[in-house]
Amino acid sequence: MDLRALECFLAVADEGSISRAATALHMTQPPLTVRLQALERELGVALLVRHGRGVDLTAAGRLLAERSRRLLAELAATTDLVRAVGTGTRGTLHVAVGHTVSPRLLPHLTDSTTLGPDLDLVIAEAADVDVVERVHRRDAHAGLLHLPPVAPGRVRHVQGRARGLEVAVVAREPLVAVLPDGHPAAAADRVDLAALPDARVVLSEAAGEGFAAHARAAWEAAGSTAGARREAGSVMQALALVEAGAGVTLLPAQYVALTWQGLVARQLRQHTAVVETAALWRPDEDSPVLRRFLRAALSTPEPDVLGPQFLRNGPGAG
Repeated sequence: MDLRALECFLAVADEGSISRAATALHMTQPPLTVRLQALERELGVALLVRHGRGVDLTAAGRLLAERSRRLLAELAATTDLVRAVGTGTRGTLHVAVGHTVSPRLLPHLTDSTTLGPDLDLVIAEAADVDVVERVHRRDAHAGLLHLPPVAPGRVRHVQGRARGLEVAVVAREPLVAVLPDGHPAAAADRVDLAALPDARVVLSEAAGEGFAAHARAAWEAAGSTAGARREAGSVMQALALVEAGAGVTLLPAQYVALTWQGLVARQLRQHTAVVETAALWRPDEDSPVLRRFLRAALSTPEPDVLGPQFLRNGPGAG
């Protein structure tokens, strides 16, 4: 029993006439009659009662029509679903995101108009080492984390590559200093780290070793004689400590828009390495939803996270 025979039979059932069904199917009546007779022979029962006004369905014919409608509707739905899954517009995308990666980056990479409105998205926040491990174990299709800075003349060590993962930069942003709005250095356009007498608030290695390495390198390069070192387990904790007067912290520039009243972000007078956010994925991951995510991630223009007033050659540059 082929699907075309069922489609022809349903057309006859709906029209109540073989000639009208043939017209609806864009075919002539003789081949349609042959198909119907072949279907009845295959099933071994009469499906139609022919009379001068057309045809009526037998009891067997009514049952076949009812089941065929459900079968063809399910087949059409299955076809649409398979096509959507195959093109990556349906399914579930799991992304592991490092603690220090700004939430402001995610809309650029997970926009529903790009990924598709029917795609389920699951985002799990984790430490950098766990991001790599989740991707490696296939608990996540992709990961996002901050890469450590590259020392001059050295090759950057990326943990994901050591696990055989693909690594690609999806965003770049400078470091900024975040201070209480009443801090003396807040009045300047740029902050000199070497001149800050305050304690520093740093993010722990557990929060994100890639970014922690950036902040550590910036403080060391500035030769800062800062006092006490306060360690925070998350960006929000670091900002709360700064607001409380515990010191000054360094953050990726995308966090500027997420600071609240009582805090200000300033550019650094020192040159520091640009903070890079990378996507990681398994090269053998054959997932349409991952391919769709990567097309969006790798084609997204790097956001102007600071705005023109913060450009090094723009107003206030010094």
